[in-house]
Amino acid sequence: MCRKPDQTTPSTMPPQEEKVPYPSILLPWIRAYRSTPKLHITRDIDIGFSLLCAILFTILRISYRHLLRSLGWPSPPDPDTLFASACMASFCHSSVILPGLAAALLSQPYRPSSKLSESPEWYRDATHAILSYCTGYMIYDSIVGYVVETWQPGVGPVLAADHWMFLVHHVLTSLYMISARFVGAGHMSAMILMFLGEFTAPIMNVHLILEKAMEQPAFRDSSWIPLAFAYNEQVFAGCYCAFRIFLGPLAAAHLTWDLIFTKRGRGNVPVWLSLGWMPMCWGVLLGSIPWIQTCLETLRRGPVLTGRDDEL
Repeated sequence: MCRKPDQTTPSTMPPQEEKVPYPSILLPWIRAYRSTPKLHITRDIDIGFSLLCAILFTILRISYRHLLRSLGWPSPPDPDTLFASACMASFCHSSVILPGLAAALLSQPYRPSSKLSESPEWYRDATHAILSYCTGYMIYDSIVGYVVETWQPGVGPVLAADHWMFLVHHVLTSLYMISARFVGAGHMSAMILMFLGEFTAPIMNVHLILEKAMEQPAFRDSSWIPLAFAYNEQVFAGCYCAFRIFLGPLAAAHLTWDLIFTKRGRGNVPVWLSLGWMPMCWGVLLGSIPWIQTCLETLRRGPVLTGRDDEL
């Protein structure tokens, strides 16, 4: 039987519950998640969307290498080119996810321990999409950044101390998001931490790219790059301090209280899991202290229009 031309397939249409207004910015997330073939590892957890995102980020990173090479950067495996292409991919990840996180957090009553089943279907799909997207980024960066690009023939991947730090961060962040989806609760705690943590990432990545650009022979005579670097450094330092000194600890304290010290929180998320999340939550904030100290010094010093700061 023929369908009427104006009918919409379930994979692209908002569900019946979407007669209630919802943020239009989440529609691309919902449609992308629903249109991607599913590869379930449990009834509620699909990794197909994460794997697709990992593949797309890999293609993006390789494309950025070629773009940088065309702009005069050294050919890979030059470490500066590899590093800058990774920063460009990271910039895309955070710039895309931040609006989705903001819309998801603002569209439902905020409670870190909320059950996902208490929300409408469109919100559940948007949440799965956002968490899967971030998980896909972690998978891609772990493989490309810390296996492929550190691989030495006959030896295997050779990781520095900071490589291990980032790799552990990726694994623990992925476990946090996957476990929240597995128990069907606590997703908002993951998203608020992600939002506050990623908010400064676009500025930081611009900062790191500009820093590397100043070292390239093709840009050493450029006057705008040092100027942009100096002022971007101040913006980044100010935002980083605001989020890591004030907003981050406030959000972490609130979600700690809600998950562990409220009856509803303990009922929605197993206590053992909440306790397992706490080192991930507070560890990132404590690990930020050296960066906070550097950023405070940067703000006290003010913009430096000649030379560059090697600490950030």
